[in-house]
Amino acid sequence: MTPEPRNTKSQLKTVLITGGGSGIGYESAKLLLETKNYRLVLLGRDRNKLEDAVRRLGATAEQVSVFSCDLRDSTQIKKTVEKILASHRSIYGLVNNAGIYPFGGIADTTEKSWDEAMDVNLKGPFLLIQAVAAAMAKNESGGRIVNVSSTAGILPNHFALAYSVSKGALIHLTRTLAKELGKDNITINCVCPGIVKSPLHEAYHSSSQELEQFYAKRGATFPLGRVGEPRDIAGAVRFFLSDDAAWVTGDVFVVDGGRLLL
Repeated sequence: MTPEPRNTKSQLKTVLITGGGSGIGYESAKLLLETKNYRLVLLGRDRNKLEDAVRRLGATAEQVSVFSCDLRDSTQIKKTVEKILASHRSIYGLVNNAGIYPFGGIADTTEKSWDEAMDVNLKGPFLLIQAVAAAMAKNESGGRIVNVSSTAGILPNHFALAYSVSKGALIHLTRTLAKELGKDNITINCVCPGIVKSPLHEAYHSSSQELEQFYAKRGATFPLGRVGEPRDIAGAVRFFLSDDAAWVTGDVFVVDGGRLLL
């Protein structure tokens, strides 16, 4: 793969990342900064967490900015995108990475947990795409959208009903909008991680030792012998935002260490 040319400050492309405070979102921000081609905007409800991520990235305010926004609220999203356009002038990329993982099958999935999964994992990405698409269409270079789904959207996870359905719908949202937005030179692609070390799993294990045992046990069953690291997924995100992916849209790219082969 040919490296992208590094741009001057005036040529930097603005990319919005949700869930950029940790895990895949944070590592994606880190890799994108290394290219020196992008200015990043981290979006989310927890401003303190996002500001901490900026400090850990060692980034300046010109390199990375943060905006507090409830990604399930269309009014907040619209106002936030207007603020971003006022300060950054254009939006080139969007990475819909934020997500939640509620456990539960048909008997114990509550209406509340179902709604929360659909709101965060599906409604939020839809509303953000809706808000930025018009701005992207005005760019000479178009726009790039990357949705982070999951292998659970292809092969449902056991006792993760709402999560699996929401991630499957996100894949279909990607393909549907790829048809519609292509006329504006906007590509939209989907990355489907397998089991990756991330905060999503921390809430369901009582200790770090138990969590590491889970990763080791599951990873040992995969063809590549380990679970994923956030950076494994961040590389795919970086690719879909790059010029190398200019003629790729509607793609569903699985990054899972071979899990779906089992």
